[in-house]
Amino acid sequence: MSEETLEPPLPPIDARTEAVAERLFGLKWALRKDSTEIIHEEWQTAPDWIHDGYLRQAIEVLATADQAQPASADGSDYEERMRVEYRELTARAGRLRGMLQRYADGTLDFEPVCPISLLSRQLDVMDEYANLLRHRAKIEHVNLEKQDSATE
Repeated sequence: MSEETLEPPLPPIDARTEAVAERLFGLKWALRKDSTEIIHEEWQTAPDWIHDGYLRQAIEVLATADQAQPASADGSDYEERMRVEYRELTARAGRLRGMLQRYADGTLDFEPVCPISLLSRQLDVMDEYANLLRHRAKIEHVNLEKQDSATE
C-alpha cells in the first residue's frame, strides 16, 4: 500500500488501459466539446494522482467488460442472436417513432438538434431493416417472438 493514499500500487499498465483511462479523463470535457488533441494535452500534463485515479477506474471498467458476455456471444445460437437483434431494433424504432409523434403533436419536451427529416429517414431505414429480418426469419424458420429461457 502507498503510504500517502493507502491504495495498493497499480499493476503494470498496458496501452489499452492507458487509452481507456485517457478516454475516461476526457469525458469530463465532453460537454465543453474540447478536441481530442486538447484532451490528450491535458492528460499528458495531469498530475500523477489524477493519472492513478483514472487508471484505477480504467482497470475496473476493463475487468468488467472482459467478464461481460452478450447474449449468445459464443456463436452457438444464431437464432437467439437474431431474436435479440430484432427485439432491440424494434424497441429502438418504437422509441424513435414515439419521439417523432410527440414532435408532430407539439408535445416533445426538447428541440432535436438534427433535422426531423433525418430522424424520419433513420426510422424508415430501421423499419426496412426490421422487414428484412422478418423476411430472413421466415425463410430460415426462426420465430422472432420466441423468448429465450434466460429472459422469461
